[in-house]
Amino acid sequence: MGTKLIIDTDIGTDIDDALAIVFALASPELELEGLTIVDGDVEARARMASRLLGMAGRPDIPVVRGDGQPIAAGRMPTWMGHEGKGILDLDWQGAEAPILDGHAADWLVERSRAAPFRLAAIGPFTNVARAVERDSGFAGRIEGLTVMGGMAHAETYIEGWQQFFAETGIDPAHMDHNTASDLDAALRMAQAGFNLDWVTAELTFCTTLHRDAIGAFRDTGSALGACLATMLDIWDRERFHFIPGFPDNPNPAPADAAAALHDPLAIASIFGWPGLTMRPHHLTFSRDATLFHMNEVAAGGEALNNVSVAVDHAAFERFFVDRVTGFLRGLPS
Repeated sequence: MGTKLIIDTDIGTDIDDALAIVFALASPELELEGLTIVDGDVEARARMASRLLGMAGRPDIPVVRGDGQPIAAGRMPTWMGHEGKGILDLDWQGAEAPILDGHAADWLVERSRAAPFRLAAIGPFTNVARAVERDSGFAGRIEGLTVMGGMAHAETYIEGWQQFFAETGIDPAHMDHNTASDLDAALRMAQAGFNLDWVTAELTFCTTLHRDAIGAFRDTGSALGACLATMLDIWDRERFHFIPGFPDNPNPAPADAAAALHDPLAIASIFGWPGLTMRPHHLTFSRDATLFHMNEVAAGGEALNNVSVAVDHAAFERFFVDRVTGFLRGLPS
């Protein structure tokens, strides 16, 4: 039996959520038990998740809608306009996963009272903060919380990103969309007492998936492989190489990259993929008008959490593509 896992996701905007869900399904170390949905049009996102699970042969896994708006200030709701292309417009006649009634936060609390699980939050953290709000014991009951987010060691960005920050004057923390999307939620989550692992943006932005993965997914001959290939191609052509608000400064990722593997890297941390190094940090947390901040201190602080500090970028891309394509080859065409 693998680690029981629930994923809280804003599937449909960045392709990395869909890739992370399939990666989790492809990983024998994990047992995916549900998806909760956050940010923007949660109804459309839930339908994407439901169809993705059905195409992956797992229509037994439930999907639960959560908050579409931030608790207070933040970038939410995020909706770029391409969401649903390549999946909701398919002529798919197969099974789809159930979308349950009720709110994601209530469902998470109920599940935590029934049996422990690990939660992976790979979108804005509103649903997680709402669950803590509903039940102060939630953070202590679950086995742990893995988040894709935060910014701990900006100096580890690769050279192209360092040049980008120098030229634009952007605070590197600006790039962490998940914490900036709902600032109060990020702060409440960080201070709630979770057994918390941060897979941070300075590593995930530099861990990219190259364009040849589009052909690799399509060549598996599966319906889901073709779907992922189309969604990845749309993300690559329409969104990935542009940073909102900075049209004259393209994404410093390699020219042949089609996406960043933000969320899949967070999933890999749960089963201890050896090319990702995590280290305990004593942390303090704060927010200003637009950004969330986490700072390492020598001792004490507000929390002792594991934080990502290094990754073998190329090795992870190979591992991810091999594992996902192997899974896709076993699915129907």
